[in-house]
Amino acid sequence: MQVLEGIKVIDFSKWLPGQYCGMLLGDYGAEVIKVEDIKGDSTRNFFPAKAAGMSYWHLMLNRNKKGIALDIRQKQGQEILLKLLRGADVFLEGFRPGYLARYGLDYDAVRKINPRLVYCSITGFGQQCHKPAHDLNVVGLAGLNSLDDTGGACVSEVQVSAIGSGLHALSAVCMALLARERTGAGQHLDVSLYATALSMQVTGISSRWGSEETGEAEFGRTAHYYNIYRTKDGRYLTVGTIEPKFWRRFCSLIGCEELAERQYDFAHEEELQDIIAAKIAGRTQQEWLQLIGDEEFCVTPVCTLREALQSELTYQQKLLMQQDSDLGPLRYIGAPVHFSGQDASVRTRAPLLGEHTAEILKELGYSEQEIAQLVQEKVI
Repeated sequence: MQVLEGIKVIDFSKWLPGQYCGMLLGDYGAEVIKVEDIKGDSTRNFFPAKAAGMSYWHLMLNRNKKGIALDIRQKQGQEILLKLLRGADVFLEGFRPGYLARYGLDYDAVRKINPRLVYCSITGFGQQCHKPAHDLNVVGLAGLNSLDDTGGACVSEVQVSAIGSGLHALSAVCMALLARERTGAGQHLDVSLYATALSMQVTGISSRWGSEETGEAEFGRTAHYYNIYRTKDGRYLTVGTIEPKFWRRFCSLIGCEELAERQYDFAHEEELQDIIAAKIAGRTQQEWLQLIGDEEFCVTPVCTLREALQSELTYQQKLLMQQDSDLGPLRYIGAPVHFSGQDASVRTRAPLLGEHTAEILKELGYSEQEIAQLVQEKVI
């Protein structure tokens, strides 16, 4: 039995944070029903696409979900969603604050029909702010674009605040379900991308505050013993030799034994970085890796994504999955946490737009004639 088997989730999120949270809930066994507008999520049409309306984004993030399409702007659409929520354990939504209240679908309204529901709202800035934003805006406002000690701004391949908020939502949902076992009541969860982005800088913030109090220079994210160095062939090595024993072994490896006792010589930081950079630049990445061999002292290559996907570590973690489907073979990155009982799995591909609408409505008690009428009225 999977850990979340028996939990019913209504996923009304349109973007990455909620989709990712819903994906993981489904991977670990929850029954997830994905609700979309009758036009479908915009992410269905992202490039590249496996088929019309079935982007690779959609296929990855909406696996293990059934799909229903309905128009909540119409009264009948609202009624359908409320019927779904009446029998649900979790509701994921990613709309700006106040939007669902227009249609009687806010937490205060929904808990009247299902007081045990865990209602999870994922927004850019919490329930008191209506500003629209995506990950790039949020990380900029939270100071996360300045990812190096010189303050250089960058665009990360990882949507840090979005994925982080998806994980926060996952943990919050599970905690709320646990609390419900004790109290019998659900609750409203307010997950903010901005709060996620700021809170993820916990070490940097503590260092900043400490320096302000002591008057000492702020310790940055990098140092001569904790940095990235360019190799002769234009590749890179990461040097994370925080522990003194690892630092001393690294100094021996690069032929700089005289630096072994200068690990904390921050007064000459630039000089030490220049010495190490010159040494690392004298060999190719592969030459360094051959020299390191199987030794373990926190000096590793900077891999391309292709290399990472093909690495032994990835296979050891059982992170690659493949599924045969009516659209052809589909590849997935699996769920990151393994359980000693029944593990996460990919059971079904992401739904076509409204693929399970009729099936779900029949389960709610709608007749075929009523469903046909809803189609005609463009409610579904």
